[in-house]
Order: sequence, then structure tokens, then C-alpha cells
Amino acid sequence: MKNVMLWRGVFVLCLLLVTWLTLTPNPDDTESGMAITRWFARMLFGDEALSDKLAHFGAYGLLGVLALPARVNLLNQKWAAPALLAVYGVLLEGVQGLGGVRTPELADAVANAGGAGAGFVAAWLALRWRRQKQNPA
Repeated sequence: MKNVMLWRGVFVLCLLLVTWLTLTPNPDDTESGMAITRWFARMLFGDEALSDKLAHFGAYGLLGVLALPARVNLLNQKWAAPALLAVYGVLLEGVQGLGGVRTPELADAVANAGGAGAGFVAAWLALRWRRQKQNPA
């Protein structure tokens, strides 16, 4: 249980950071996305403009990964975690429009949902692989 509490703490800290980054305005003199996401966007798609979507995907992917060891669930269903994160990401995108400083984007909401699902599935597959390796049949 001790490890679960640690993972939950890390999950909550990351969730708070993602929330803050989503809702606070970007300074006018900054480029879109982070340098690493611009590099990945250039390498994967040949277009740095997609770096913002990669940042959304990566942030929610991390939350999806952390949801498994943190045992985030709904009604004792661990597979509800990526759905909860996806809904949270969509809601945050909508809230962005209320402040008048940022503009919500459907593509960001899709990247949030995709990242949450992909991160959770990747963590689940890694955990399954590790268990199979430890206990070969």
C-alpha cells in the first residue's frame, strides 16, 4: 500500500501540473510546444507545428502510465482510468475558452484522450510482460 500512496502522490502532482499548464496563458514571446516536442514533430511529421499536439499526447500519456501503479479507477474498474483522463482533458480544453486568454482546440482534446489511452495500455502491457517474465509458464 505504501508504494500505491507514493504513485498516487506522483500522479496527483503531474495532474496538477498538466492542469496548470493547460489553463495558464503562454507568454507572447514563446514558441508553441517544448523544444523536445518540436524536434519530435519535425522528425516524425516534418512539421514543427504539430509539437503542441505531441505535448498534449505526451502529458496525458504520462498520466495514463501513472494511473496504473496509482490504481486510479472508477467503481473498481481500472480500465476506467484512461476514460476519466480523456474526459478530464476534454473538459479542460473547454474551460480554456472561458478565460478568454486561450482557445480550446478539438485536436488538443483528441491528443489528450489518445495519450491517456496509449499511456495506460503501454503501462498495462509492460506490467503484463514483466509478470510473465517473472513467472514463466
